[in-house]
Amino acid sequence: MLPSELLKTKVWRGEISPIFIEPSEEYLELAGDMIGIFKDSTGKKLGELKDILEEMEDQGFDYRLVRGLVALLERRCELVVESSLDPVEIRQTVFRVAARQFPVISDAQRSSAIKEAAGILEMTEKEVEASMYADLENELLLKQFTPLTPAELVYRYNLSIAQTLLFKAVDLRFTASGNHQDILRNVKRLGLMYDARYLDGRVEISLDGPVSALKMTERYGTSLARLLPFIVMAPGWEMEASIVRKDYSGEPRIYHFRMSEKGCRHLFGDLMYQEDISFDSEPEERFYESFVNAGTGWSIIREPEPLITGKRLYIPDFLLEKDGIKVYIEIAGFWTADYLRKKSEKLHEIKDKNLIVLVNSKMACDALKDIIGDVIFFDKKIPLKQILDRLKEFDDVLIRKGLEKIAGMELTLTGDVISVAVIAEREHIPSDSIRIYAESPGINGYVIAGDELVSKVLIKGLETSLKNTMPYHEAVKTINSKGISAADPVLKLLGYTVKWSGLDPESAVINKK
Repeated sequence: MLPSELLKTKVWRGEISPIFIEPSEEYLELAGDMIGIFKDSTGKKLGELKDILEEMEDQGFDYRLVRGLVALLERRCELVVESSLDPVEIRQTVFRVAARQFPVISDAQRSSAIKEAAGILEMTEKEVEASMYADLENELLLKQFTPLTPAELVYRYNLSIAQTLLFKAVDLRFTASGNHQDILRNVKRLGLMYDARYLDGRVEISLDGPVSALKMTERYGTSLARLLPFIVMAPGWEMEASIVRKDYSGEPRIYHFRMSEKGCRHLFGDLMYQEDISFDSEPEERFYESFVNAGTGWSIIREPEPLITGKRLYIPDFLLEKDGIKVYIEIAGFWTADYLRKKSEKLHEIKDKNLIVLVNSKMACDALKDIIGDVIFFDKKIPLKQILDRLKEFDDVLIRKGLEKIAGMELTLTGDVISVAVIAEREHIPSDSIRIYAESPGINGYVIAGDELVSKVLIKGLETSLKNTMPYHEAVKTINSKGISAADPVLKLLGYTVKWSGLDPESAVINKK
């Protein structure tokens, strides 16, 4: 995106469009010349580079085009301060010396102040002169420039001016014949207010624009602009936006901005755009980190596969999954009242899914209170405990169904030591169900010991092998030698207690009750 003053547009009968540049010989030559200037300026001061670039505006090109290309190239520059000491510290020292010699009006007085400051700073006078203003923009040193091809610069310029125009959008509508999931995920990650429909193999997405938002317009506009590269990379894309601009009388007016792959593909080329879009919402990021660290046994997936509700597509913020149970999480972010109503209608259609909606109490409206599913209101921090309480209800259902399944089947077990996790995966039963059932009514021929089922025959053999009183570490070694991972549950089953003398296991002793 470029500063709005660098945007060139053409208006005709209610239509508006940026003035794109063709990847023709004329503009490719201009782009190549400017890239060459930046390459040749490596190691020079930014002020020197700007002096050269100003001459480019005298070659007959619109100054807004030249400055737009310069802005894009400057973003590929690494600028550094050429000074061993902080220029601010140097200036402060010089000014303190000059204040004592006030007024400093002659070259001799100035040289005297510089000389004294140099002595204080243990620098030469020449170094003080060179470093005193080294942090000012024109004095910055162009350390490194990351080049690109002339065609890439032309494509990026066209993309940038289109993004700049979209910053004034009331709404944006686009369709594509592929890449649906990636586009929708990026819509979600950018925090955009959207409505998506799937019709005849094409996805149609409508977005509220920054001008329609009630607040945070600049941030929202930037997010909308960041979506454009993902649209133009999709196959079969078409887009239309309503743009607010002042007409010739100074009154605001709505104009239509249209683009399509068919008419504009050559303007953007095969633009490869990579951007790692992080969490747009701080509550989302905190919730994700807190949930992962909670160790619930539930997996969490950000922006899962889209749900189809009628003809609409909808991607929840998160999917929580455990043993085949799926729970979707939606966090109400920066939404307008109208968008809240549309979102509520969409959520109403999700009747066969487990859904938890988290709503900032400051953004709550009556429509959200009637959503089918759980609605949890929060102030600043998402209440993780309330979500975990809801998940426990699902856990209880899973465990109950698992117990019913075990009761109605005949478990085939072989071996003296069997991992509960292995049985759970094989039989598609929650591990907790197996543990509970093993305790009561019990699994024929086996007892539960930690995360394993151990045959009663092996337990009987251990009862014979272990002495009534013996060192703890020897008992553990004996139990482990039979393939049992956790010794303490076995000792408890056999009626042993452990007497500790300090923290050293070598000094602990087991006693039969």
